[in-house]
Order: sequence, then C-alpha cells, then structure tokens
Amino acid sequence: MKLQSELEKLKELYIGNDSGTFERQYLSICENFPTDKEQIDNYMSAVINQSIKETDTFINETKVKIQLLNVAKIVSLSYIAKEYFHKTRAWLYQKINGNKTNGRETRFTPEEIDTLNFALQDISKKIGSTVISL
Repeated sequence: MKLQSELEKLKELYIGNDSGTFERQYLSICENFPTDKEQIDNYMSAVINQSIKETDTFINETKVKIQLLNVAKIVSLSYIAKEYFHKTRAWLYQKINGNKTNGRETRFTPEEIDTLNFALQDISKKIGSTVISL
C-alpha cells in the first residue's frame, strides 16, 4: 500500500463529500503510515485550500451572473458586448456563463470586470440624463 495512492483515494472521498467514509479512511491512513502524519496533513491541507479557492471562484462567478440577470432585462447585453468590449454577444454570454472555449473555461478578467462596470455606469448616466420633451 503506497501512501500517495491512498491519499488520492482520500482526496476523492473529500471532494465527493462522503464524510463518514472520508473520516474512516483518514484514520486508517494515519494508522498505516504513522511516521508520515505530517505529510498526510500537508497533503490534506493543500486539498482543502484548493477546494476553498475553487468554491470562492464559483461564488464570484455566480455573483456576476446573478447581478447581470436583472441588468439583462433592462439593457441589451449585445450592445454592451459590441460597444464596450468590441466583441460579439456570444463572447459576452460565454464569459457570463463560464462556458468552455477551446477546452478552457472562460472567465472575466479583472480588467473586463472594470470595463463591464464602466459600461453599466456609462449607460446609467446616458439613461439618467435623457429627458423626453415635446
């Protein structure tokens, strides 16, 4: 029984949220590899930290999507894509939905978020300053 392969199995249990089996497997590994306790803990710490990063990324992407749902009812996202990003509507929707393009997930960069915020503020000013008169 090799430690690394046991840790990989443990990682799958952690990711799969099978807490009872995970705990039993963790204790079994610690019992079978008593001199490697620090390595085991470091490995699991790295797995947990990676999971936290992935969760944070998911939360942030979901926040953007939710915030844009209301905007999309009012403002044309196609217009934003064309006028502010010089891209297609499909490009913007891929970013919003985190679709895979060329085998990679597409996400907004910090600069693109800045551009998106600028676009929304600019459109807000244009709408706010518009007065219809006869």
